[in-house]
Amino acid sequence: MSSAFPAAPAAAPRRAHWIVSLALAALGGLALDAATPSLAWWPMALVGAPLVLAAVWQQRAGLGALSGAVAGAAFWMPQISWLTLYLGPIPWLALCGVMIAWFALFGLAAALATRGLARLRLSPQAVVAVQSFAVAGLWVLREQLQSTWPYGGFAWGRLAHTQAEGPLAPLVSWVGFSGLSGLLALAGAVLGAVLVAAWFGTGIAAVPDAADAQDVQGSKLRSRRLRLLAVVVGASLALGMLALVPPAHVERAGTLRVAAVQGNAKSAIFDDRENGDVFRDHVEATATLLDRLEAEGETVDAIVWPENSAEFALPDQPYRELALRELSERADAPIVVGTVLRDPDDTFTNSTLVYDEAGGTGVRYDKRRPVPFAEYMPNREFFRALVPDLVDLVRLDYRAGTRSAVLEIDGAGGSFAAGIAICFDIIFDDHAVALMGRGPTGGGVESQVIFAQTNNADFGRTDESAQQLAIARLRAVETGRALVNISTVGTSAIVLPDGADVDRLTPFTRDAMVAEVPLSTGETPALRYGPVVAAAWMLLGAAGVIAGVIVGAIRGPIDGSVFRRRNAAQRETD
Repeated sequence: MSSAFPAAPAAAPRRAHWIVSLALAALGGLALDAATPSLAWWPMALVGAPLVLAAVWQQRAGLGALSGAVAGAAFWMPQISWLTLYLGPIPWLALCGVMIAWFALFGLAAALATRGLARLRLSPQAVVAVQSFAVAGLWVLREQLQSTWPYGGFAWGRLAHTQAEGPLAPLVSWVGFSGLSGLLALAGAVLGAVLVAAWFGTGIAAVPDAADAQDVQGSKLRSRRLRLLAVVVGASLALGMLALVPPAHVERAGTLRVAAVQGNAKSAIFDDRENGDVFRDHVEATATLLDRLEAEGETVDAIVWPENSAEFALPDQPYRELALRELSERADAPIVVGTVLRDPDDTFTNSTLVYDEAGGTGVRYDKRRPVPFAEYMPNREFFRALVPDLVDLVRLDYRAGTRSAVLEIDGAGGSFAAGIAICFDIIFDDHAVALMGRGPTGGGVESQVIFAQTNNADFGRTDESAQQLAIARLRAVETGRALVNISTVGTSAIVLPDGADVDRLTPFTRDAMVAEVPLSTGETPALRYGPVVAAAWMLLGAAGVIAGVIVGAIRGPIDGSVFRRRNAAQRETD
């Protein structure tokens, strides 16, 4: 039979032995981690996803959940190990525990879906197609749920993120982050199904007759594995064709010559510094930049500083405001700065302000996504009872911003609209919608360029800043906007709408980058239809697990040994 999935009557769905399943899950999780910075071996995502899915493919529910948990642990524990740098193991273990639980639920749902759908009265190829779409949908559903709950979620470690520096990155401008994750998971599901079929049986049913028994035991087993190779080659060719898709086109509306300043400031929570040191570092770095520009006879339209670069309560610091006015007058350009503000109602915001030679312009953005357990403490009394020393490190409770995420700035070369993302704002899909002027804090004006201000000092020289830049890079492609990712210490880069770096700074150096970037207008298909694509994948996943459970209940429990005895009896009769 030419198919990689030999036809057979419904019987006990084949699956990996439990030891093999756990090993596949662990290897798959580690491969997914290797696909992200700092290694950033993007092809490993095309290895890791199939291994994880082969581990849970047609498994019993309990082993599916356990395999999912193992895959989650193998991925998340190294992926976010940067949390341990200053805060120790407790926050790391807590966040890992939540993310591993989501992976375990995914493994449970994927096992139920694939095991139940394996017993549909369809051709083997059709069954695998149905299973694969269901599992891909469940993968996207897991990513969406972890990005929402608890405490606003953690939209990190998504399958799409592995492709930030790979040839499939342009697809994100057409289908969005969830769409790209779904396509990668779909390819992984097909390969995982074929892997199970080639190494652990037919992947669909028990062997029905003597000929198939010889197939499993002899030369046709090799033939089936050759067909596995053919499917792998076919899937690789399909992905190769997708890699030829260019980024979605958006209109250009001129250019912006922008500078971004990395002060290399001691801005981490436990850094030994005096009040004003972080601000002073950025003032001095900006002055050095202006010296260079003046020597070269160059100018800029705007200057961007990182998150928290102006420290606390900038409008209440006349000497700091004076320094910014002098720098702006010298540059003949506005300066976009980060500061912490205290409002009249005694609430705090992590904010962005714009200064020019006259002082504060009144243009302001407040971070929409304060980070729980870092910028505010949810359920403070409860967690203080558990870890009082850690909880009391979070002294301020920042509120979520409600202002427009798009600032209209009068630059040296004319006005432009800058979408602002402070730190983890950039990782959330709804913020990309806000940057286009839509949603609760969109403001009705779409951005032409994105300024992503961040302070990564709390994570030292770990992978965190590189992982965040990878997400920001994909966000530039998704939106069709140039993006300035500027950090207090790095990793800082100016990214073009196609995802390419036009300038980049060495982490932990005081420096500045300057580039001329396009101003863009209009929405990519990803922003226009991305929520619909995400919803479609999630509906496929939910429908798949529901159908799998229903089919399994209707067909009743299956004991593979019964079918083997029936097959043996049939062979004796023949």
